[in-house]
Amino acid sequence: MNLRLAEIARAEAGKNYHGTTDVAIGNLQPLEELFSEADDVTHGMLNADWSGAFVYLCTKLAGISLPVRYPDPRVHASFASSISWVEYARLPKIRLWRKNNTTPEIGDVAVLAPTEHTPCLLGVVLEVLEDCAELAIGNYHNHSAIVEKPLCEIYGYIRLT
Repeated sequence: MNLRLAEIARAEAGKNYHGTTDVAIGNLQPLEELFSEADDVTHGMLNADWSGAFVYLCTKLAGISLPVRYPDPRVHASFASSISWVEYARLPKIRLWRKNNTTPEIGDVAVLAPTEHTPCLLGVVLEVLEDCAELAIGNYHNHSAIVEKPLCEIYGYIRLT
């Protein structure tokens, strides 16, 4: 279990990161700065899909060492992209992917399946309840948040340790 990652994710979610809206300028600069060297991350892209960037920020703060972009052609973008996390975790030499029928652990990265209106979302597991998990998520309705999600809505998990 990665309790430190969960503690940091809880604290970071409480900072109310948010993208630009009609009434407010976003405060995603700390996330943008992490990806300044990545040529595939623009402000517009990050403003639309930043749950991967939020998880990346939390991993860096927890002392987990990951490059901005994993150097394998099967990982199509930087860790700002939520789908890149899944591509990375499924690499045969990495083997961090856990199916949704696995019991999550605190500190796992939960992957919520995409819907018609949202891309794949990532969140850090903070607590596991009987049939749901409490997650720290970036880009939950364009805000960082702590939410409960039924386990049946979680597509899979990435266990970093």
